[in-house]
Parts: sequence; structure tokens; C-alpha cells
Amino acid sequence: MLTSFDTRVQNIKCSGCVNTIERNIGAMPGVQHVSVSQATGMVSITGVGLNPTVLKEKLAALGYPPEEKNNLFKKMKTSIQCAFKQ
Repeated sequence: MLTSFDTRVQNIKCSGCVNTIERNIGAMPGVQHVSVSQATGMVSITGVGLNPTVLKEKLAALGYPPEEKNNLFKKMKTSIQCAFKQ
């Protein structure tokens, strides 16, 4: 069955980063299509039998670790905590 996996990753700075992700993730078993947005940091992967854990580990090993889903909340929480400490 064809499935998809989408995640936002860190450290995408240029078209070379995009090419590295597309080439390496695209070579993984079961992966049929990889799309990377340099502007948003989104990586969309389509294929058969995709394992999200393995994909995340591979992205991290390439230097593009997935962002935590609540990363924005963590940043806001930290900013609020800093404001109250002053």
C-alpha cells in the first residue's frame, strides 16, 4: 500500500541540502518519491512500507533532524519564562 510521510526538518540552507535529502532518502527501499521545500523545511516522502522511525533516523544522520511537533510551543514557553524571570 502506498503511504506518505511528511515532516519539517532543520538545517536546510541551500539547493545542495535539498539534493542531498532527495538523493539519499530516494535511494532507500520502498521510497518512490521525495519532495523537499527549502523555503519551509518540509520533506514529503511517498512509498511502500515506509517506516517513519527509520526515515527520521536517516534524515538526522544526514544532518537534517526532524523538528519536534511542539517546537513552536517550546520556543514560546521559553520566551515567556525568560520574560517573567526579569
